[in-house]
Amino acid sequence: MRKPAESKTSYFLSKKGKKVLKISLILSVVVLGAGFFLYAYLSYAGKLTYEKYLEGKDFYLKAQAEEDKQQEKSDLKKAAELFEEIISRRFFSGNKQEVFVYLADCFYRLGESDKSINLIKDFLKRYPKSYFSPWMRLKIASICEEKGNYEEAIKYYQIIRERYAQTSVAPEAVLGEARCCEALGRKEAALKLYQNLISRYPLSSQAKIAEAKLQNFARTNEG
Repeated sequence: MRKPAESKTSYFLSKKGKKVLKISLILSVVVLGAGFFLYAYLSYAGKLTYEKYLEGKDFYLKAQAEEDKQQEKSDLKKAAELFEEIISRRFFSGNKQEVFVYLADCFYRLGESDKSINLIKDFLKRYPKSYFSPWMRLKIASICEEKGNYEEAIKYYQIIRERYAQTSVAPEAVLGEARCCEALGRKEAALKLYQNLISRYPLSSQAKIAEAKLQNFARTNEG
C-alpha cells in the first residue's frame, strides 16, 4: 500500500498533476501581481490626494494672513475646491477629518454659512467621536447664533457643556448659551450660566466677560 506522501508525489508527477500545478502557479502569480498593482495604485492615488491637501492647506493659510479681501476670497475659494475634491475621494493617506474642519471654515468665511452648517452636520454623523467634534459643534453653534437661530444654537452649546466640560471650548460654549438665553429674554437662565461660568472656569477670558455681564445686570436692577 502506498504512503500518502508518495501518492501526492506521484500525482503531481503525472500529466494531470503537472497541469493542476501549473494552473495553481499561474493563479498565484496573477493574484500577487494584482495585489501589487492595487497597492501601487492606492499608494499613488493617496499621494496625489495628499499633495492636493497640502496645496489646499497652503491656500487656506495664505488667506489667513492676507490683508487684501479680494485675494483672501480667491485663496479661500481655491482651498475650498481642493478640500471638497479630497472629501469626495475614497483614498487619502492623511486625516480626512481635519479636511472637514478646514472646509467648514472656508465656507463660513466665504459667506456660505448654510453650506458650512450642512458640512458640519455631515461630519458629526460620520465622526461622532472625533477629536474635532467639540470644535465643530462650537462652530455650528456660533453660526446658528449669528443667524439668530438661538434655540438651535443652545442645543449645540448644551452638548458641548455637558459632554466636553474639560475641553478648552467649554467656557466659550457656556458663554454662548448664556448670550442666546439673554437674546431670548430668559434672564434668569442667562444669570445662572454666567455665574456657572465664573465658578467653573474662573481663569478663562470668558469668565471676565461673564463678570462684566453680571455687573451690568446689577446696575440695571439698581436703576
